[in-house]
Amino acid sequence: MPGSVRLRDNEILQRIMVRQAEEKRLYRAICAAPAVVLMPWGLHKGRKITCHPSFIGDLPTFRAVESNVQVSGELTTSRGPGTAFQFALSFVEQLFGPHAVEDVESTLC
Repeated sequence: MPGSVRLRDNEILQRIMVRQAEEKRLYRAICAAPAVVLMPWGLHKGRKITCHPSFIGDLPTFRAVESNVQVSGELTTSRGPGTAFQFALSFVEQLFGPHAVEDVESTLC
């Protein structure tokens, strides 16, 4: 996945993401990025994670889950483009609560 590799090799993004994790602030990854980006940076440690089905075998088996969206502490991961809306709704819920999710979901669906 060329896009994920470019993200992984971006030092500025790495500093931002590591800082978010260290400060116990929310951080996220979708599609191949949990396996290709978060793992080399060590941002998956102690967390349950999911990713695109093609990369799920690259995750540590005791950390990998096959849910569409996985929230584990401050980290949220998702499987891919087909789960992007659920992934976005999980942000809304974490930032504004479950009532905000109902409002957004009913407006957009």
